[in-house]
Amino acid sequence: MGETVALRRKHKRADQPLTVLVVEPRAGDLERTRVVLGEAGFRVVPVTRFDAAGPLFEAICPDAVVLAAQPPDYAAVSVARRLRQMGRGAVPMLYLVDPEDTDTYRHCLEKGLCVDMVPRTGSGEELVLRLRAQLRLKASVLRAMLPEDAGSAALHDPLTGLYNRPFLLELIALETRRIERFGGSFSLVAGALDDLRALRKESGRSLAERLLVYCAVVFGQTVREADVVARVGEDEFAVLLPGTPAEGVPDMMARVGERFALARLQVEGKVLRPSLALGAVSYPDMVGSPLQLLSSALQALRRAREERRSAGVGLTV
Repeated sequence: MGETVALRRKHKRADQPLTVLVVEPRAGDLERTRVVLGEAGFRVVPVTRFDAAGPLFEAICPDAVVLAAQPPDYAAVSVARRLRQMGRGAVPMLYLVDPEDTDTYRHCLEKGLCVDMVPRTGSGEELVLRLRAQLRLKASVLRAMLPEDAGSAALHDPLTGLYNRPFLLELIALETRRIERFGGSFSLVAGALDDLRALRKESGRSLAERLLVYCAVVFGQTVREADVVARVGEDEFAVLLPGTPAEGVPDMMARVGERFALARLQVEGKVLRPSLALGAVSYPDMVGSPLQLLSSALQALRRAREERRSAGVGLTV
């Protein structure tokens, strides 16, 4: 399905207006949003039902999506998850939120899959500006999807299927801007497998890569749905934790550590027990560019790895 969306977008003419799918259950608000975006030069496809978003998304291949986030069920979040999978994460999305609805702001911060938010205003100016900014930010990813064989290469690590380092840096930038606008915090946890290079040297590249893929699966099964896992180095992973302050990081690291302590990979007559070192930083306790934040998390990881090596902790075969 994702390939179909990408291929259809490939053949879109450059002179066509950008298409925005707007999902808003309240008819009056939907019409106001349609008018605002239409006057800004967008082609708007409005719909009031969240269950219609998926079929429409596949049919029209929009350049961006605006979802009205509202209690009590916050259907926009589950729809965003589905559309992100369908579009391979390359279609910009925004949550449209009532400015006084603090519960919805918090819900989207904590569980909104790093999708940016924009307050609903009478003029709609901020929505238009934020939408254009998102489209500029994603332009490089969309261009990368144009070749026939690109697939999800612009977003994903080819070995593990996790997000790759460049795309994680884009998500960190989005999360940073969202916190600067709305407040809150996020954390970045880096993890690395102990002794992977020694395993590769002793047992070969194939076994080491199978262990990496297995560990990527373990990571994905351990974190929350709102968290984003990426492979950022040869044996290094990173997890973006939206809405998680520094005081919430130890619990997450303990959960990951416990899960890896139970992990076993049986392959080629061997039983591998992966061992993982972890390091973390939190924003805004530490500020900097996305690259600086990731580098700081990796530095914390490497300090932890050296301590583990000194204590004799490592991969068990």
